[in-house]
Amino acid sequence: MPAFSRTALGAAAVSAALVTCALIRPDGTRAASAPPALYTAAQAAAGATVYAGKCALCHGAQLEGGAGPPLSGPNMTTLGQKTHLSVGDLFGYITTNMPMNDPASLSHAQYVVVLAYILKQNGYPAGPRPLTYAGASSSGVRIASYR
Repeated sequence: MPAFSRTALGAAAVSAALVTCALIRPDGTRAASAPPALYTAAQAAAGATVYAGKCALCHGAQLEGGAGPPLSGPNMTTLGQKTHLSVGDLFGYITTNMPMNDPASLSHAQYVVVLAYILKQNGYPAGPRPLTYAGASSSGVRIASYR
Protein backbone atom coordinates (compact mmCIF):
# COMPACT_ATOMS: atom_id res chain seq x y z
CA MET A 1 0.00 0.00 0.00
CA PRO A 2 1.45 3.42 -0.91
CA ALA A 3 2.43 5.75 1.97
CA PHE A 4 -0.22 8.30 0.99
CA SER A 5 -2.99 5.74 1.26
CA ARG A 6 -1.80 4.55 4.67
CA THR A 7 -1.64 8.13 5.90
CA ALA A 8 -5.13 8.89 4.60
CA LEU A 9 -6.45 5.64 6.05
CA GLY A 10 -4.81 6.40 9.40
CA ALA A 11 -6.26 9.90 9.48
CA ALA A 12 -9.71 8.54 8.67
CA ALA A 13 -9.42 5.95 11.45
CA VAL A 14 -8.35 8.57 13.99
CA SER A 15 -11.22 10.85 12.91
CA ALA A 16 -13.72 8.03 13.27
CA ALA A 17 -12.38 7.18 16.73
CA LEU A 18 -12.66 10.80 17.85
CA VAL A 19 -16.24 11.05 16.63
CA THR A 20 -17.10 7.80 18.41
CA CYS A 21 -15.50 9.03 21.64
CA ALA A 22 -17.51 12.25 21.42
CA LEU A 23 -20.76 10.29 21.09
CA ILE A 24 -20.13 7.67 23.80
CA ARG A 25 -20.24 8.76 27.43
CA PRO A 26 -17.81 7.35 30.01
CA ASP A 27 -20.58 5.08 31.33
CA GLY A 28 -20.91 3.51 27.85
CA THR A 29 -24.20 5.13 26.89
CA ARG A 30 -24.60 7.09 23.68
CA ALA A 31 -24.64 10.88 24.07
CA ALA A 32 -27.64 12.62 22.59
CA SER A 33 -27.29 15.57 20.28
CA ALA A 34 -27.82 18.97 21.82
CA PRO A 35 -31.49 19.74 22.44
CA PRO A 36 -33.04 22.88 20.96
CA ALA A 37 -33.80 26.01 22.98
CA LEU A 38 -37.60 26.17 23.15
CA TYR A 39 -38.30 28.60 26.03
CA THR A 40 -36.77 31.52 27.92
CA ALA A 41 -35.12 31.42 31.34
CA ALA A 42 -37.88 33.70 32.68
CA GLN A 43 -40.53 31.20 31.55
CA ALA A 44 -38.75 28.32 33.31
CA ALA A 45 -38.44 30.40 36.50
CA ALA A 46 -42.15 31.23 36.41
CA GLY A 47 -42.87 27.56 35.69
CA ALA A 48 -41.02 26.48 38.82
CA THR A 49 -43.48 28.50 40.90
CA VAL A 50 -46.57 27.16 39.13
CA TYR A 51 -45.16 23.61 39.24
CA ALA A 52 -44.53 23.86 43.00
CA GLY A 53 -48.13 24.92 43.60
CA LYS A 54 -49.97 22.74 41.09
CA CYS A 55 -47.83 19.72 40.14
CA ALA A 56 -45.29 18.87 42.85
CA LEU A 57 -47.84 17.19 45.11
CA CYS A 58 -48.16 14.31 42.63
CA HIS A 59 -44.95 14.52 40.58
CA GLY A 60 -42.51 15.39 43.38
CA ALA A 61 -40.68 18.59 44.25
CA GLN A 62 -37.76 17.58 42.00
CA LEU A 63 -39.95 15.96 39.28
CA GLU A 64 -38.91 12.58 40.72
CA GLY A 65 -42.43 11.18 40.79
CA GLY A 66 -44.73 10.11 43.56
CA ALA A 67 -48.46 9.59 43.05
CA GLY A 68 -47.77 10.67 39.45
CA PRO A 69 -44.89 9.53 37.23
CA PRO A 70 -41.46 11.17 37.22
CA LEU A 71 -41.18 14.06 34.80
CA SER A 72 -37.40 14.09 34.51
CA GLY A 73 -34.42 11.86 33.98
CA PRO A 74 -34.41 8.35 32.55
CA ASN A 75 -38.21 8.12 32.65
CA MET A 76 -38.48 10.93 30.11
CA THR A 77 -35.86 9.41 27.84
CA THR A 78 -37.54 6.00 27.94
CA LEU A 79 -40.95 7.54 27.38
CA GLY A 80 -39.70 9.51 24.41
CA GLN A 81 -37.87 6.58 22.86
CA LYS A 82 -40.58 3.97 23.29
CA THR A 83 -43.54 6.14 22.30
CA HIS A 84 -41.85 8.71 20.02
CA LEU A 85 -43.45 11.33 22.26
CA SER A 86 -42.97 14.90 21.11
CA VAL A 87 -43.07 18.11 23.12
CA GLY A 88 -46.41 18.83 21.42
CA ASP A 89 -47.80 15.45 22.44
CA LEU A 90 -46.73 15.94 26.06
CA PHE A 91 -48.11 19.47 26.10
CA GLY A 92 -51.44 18.29 24.70
CA TYR A 93 -51.69 15.64 27.41
CA ILE A 94 -50.79 18.10 30.16
CA THR A 95 -53.25 20.77 29.01
CA THR A 96 -56.20 18.39 28.83
CA ASN A 97 -55.50 16.07 31.77
CA MET A 98 -53.55 17.97 34.41
CA PRO A 99 -53.74 18.66 37.23
CA MET A 100 -55.43 15.34 37.83
CA ASN A 101 -57.78 16.74 40.49
CA ASP A 102 -58.86 19.65 38.23
CA PRO A 103 -58.01 18.94 34.56
CA ALA A 104 -57.55 21.83 32.11
CA SER A 105 -57.90 24.35 34.93
CA LEU A 106 -54.69 26.34 34.40
CA SER A 107 -54.38 29.29 32.07
CA HIS A 108 -52.61 28.91 28.73
CA ALA A 109 -49.70 30.92 30.14
CA GLN A 110 -49.43 28.66 33.20
CA TYR A 111 -49.31 25.51 31.08
CA VAL A 112 -46.61 27.04 28.89
CA VAL A 113 -44.37 27.98 31.80
CA VAL A 114 -44.84 24.58 33.47
CA LEU A 115 -43.71 22.93 30.24
CA ALA A 116 -40.73 25.31 30.12
CA TYR A 117 -39.80 24.24 33.66
CA ILE A 118 -40.12 20.53 32.79
CA LEU A 119 -37.93 21.04 29.72
CA LYS A 120 -35.34 22.91 31.78
CA GLN A 121 -35.24 20.14 34.38
CA ASN A 122 -34.56 17.68 31.56
CA GLY A 123 -31.59 19.62 30.20
CA TYR A 124 -33.18 21.57 27.38
CA PRO A 125 -31.46 24.97 27.26
CA ALA A 126 -33.21 28.32 27.55
CA GLY A 127 -33.10 30.55 24.52
CA PRO A 128 -33.95 34.10 23.47
CA ARG A 129 -37.45 33.40 22.13
CA PRO A 130 -40.36 32.63 24.44
CA LEU A 131 -42.36 29.46 24.04
CA THR A 132 -45.96 30.10 23.02
CA TYR A 133 -49.05 27.98 23.54
CA ALA A 134 -49.33 27.39 19.78
CA GLY A 135 -45.61 26.61 19.50
CA ALA A 136 -45.75 24.14 22.39
CA SER A 137 -48.86 22.48 20.95
CA SER A 138 -47.30 21.97 17.54
CA SER A 139 -43.71 21.16 18.53
CA GLY A 140 -42.37 17.98 16.97
CA VAL A 141 -39.22 18.00 19.11
CA ARG A 142 -38.81 14.57 20.72
CA ILE A 143 -39.01 14.24 24.48
CA ALA A 144 -35.84 13.08 26.24
CA SER A 145 -33.70 13.93 29.21
CA TYR A 146 -30.36 15.53 28.43
CA ARG A 147 -29.01 15.30 31.97
